[in-house]
Amino acid sequence: MKSLLPPNSTQLERNLVETNQAAFDLQSIRIVRDIDHVPAQFLPFIAWQRSVDYWDDAWQEPLKRQVIKASKEQHKIKGTAAAIKRALEPFGYEVKLIEWFKATPNLTPGTFNLELDLVGKSLTAEIYYEVRRLVTDAKSASRHLAQLSITSNPILPIQNTLVHQCALTFSSLPRN
Repeated sequence: MKSLLPPNSTQLERNLVETNQAAFDLQSIRIVRDIDHVPAQFLPFIAWQRSVDYWDDAWQEPLKRQVIKASKEQHKIKGTAAAIKRALEPFGYEVKLIEWFKATPNLTPGTFNLELDLVGKSLTAEIYYEVRRLVTDAKSASRHLAQLSITSNPILPIQNTLVHQCALTFSSLPRN
């Protein structure tokens, strides 16, 4: 039996370790480590444990699991352009981020433009505010969003045929 008890442990302590050792071999404890097999009702607690920045119970279960899995990597790159892209990509958006020094002509130092394609989803106020919140959470505090362009091209099913509507692009400029 492996134990972390020191050599001078009492007999009572050794007996407690031996008695409780089986509790750590339970299937339920091993399952919690594998996000794909955790029961759905435990996902909010695991998200809190893994420091997921934002959680919405209305999300679909696969998205919840994906956000939990990505949280460690997201925290490693937080404050970078890659963090902004990764924060938006689980929602199925195509993201193009242009930093101030890569734009032609150059933008104001410390700013960036964000071009977002909703890929078949329609633009609602809820989606707009969600995008703004995700960008604010992922960006560095010293960086500022200069322009946000969102392209929406929803797909409408009509009698078993898919029809694309005209694309709608929304651009927001900063308030002065």
